[in-house]
Amino acid sequence: MDNKVLIIEDDKDICELIQLALAGKNNTKIHTAEDIGSARALINQYQFEVILLDLNLKTESGYELMRYIDTAYTKILIVTAKNTELDVYKGFEQGAVDYIKKPFDPMELAYRVNVHLDRARIYEYGHLRINSNAAEVFVNGQPVRLTSREYDLLLFFIHNRNQILTKEQLYDKVWGYHRVTDDNTLMVHMRTLRKKIEMDPDHPALIVTIRGKGYIFKGQDHE
Repeated sequence: MDNKVLIIEDDKDICELIQLALAGKNNTKIHTAEDIGSARALINQYQFEVILLDLNLKTESGYELMRYIDTAYTKILIVTAKNTELDVYKGFEQGAVDYIKKPFDPMELAYRVNVHLDRARIYEYGHLRINSNAAEVFVNGQPVRLTSREYDLLLFFIHNRNQILTKEQLYDKVWGYHRVTDDNTLMVHMRTLRKKIEMDPDHPALIVTIRGKGYIFKGQDHE
């Protein structure tokens, strides 16, 4: 079954950028709307897992739409140039779960969306199984204890599987470091994570090093 995502954005260029960022992710079916009227029609027709909502819709306010969304099921992510504390608090008070400021990094936006799409997903890669709803990891059916950082690192790889990720990207998205001065921290976490999830940590088959470029998580998941 496809995940359904609704992008409510009146800037066509930004809407296309978001669509490209989410393309091919987690069997996602993407719908778009540029005003409240068309957005309400889609919300009445489909049940969306995630809605990306711009607060400035020409002469309309995105806040008006939030009351029509079932936030018990649908996760609202605000994507807007508004960045005052009042705007942020008002969005969260009305049910938003995340706030993404324009201009945004497409990879980061895709990661945040996938976090919510994947909360109820089970990933399986041969001997490795991840229940992202309960943050549980199993190897050959046996539970494996990962540190919080190891788990975040593993999920980031899964969300961007079959893509080369540089050290800079990993530090930025997993650690929140915008400058890399020492890659020893990443190397240590990679070594401990591989020991826990790889059948042969010295010859990893899941998280593979691409010399001179970074790392790649190889695999096709089965739900």
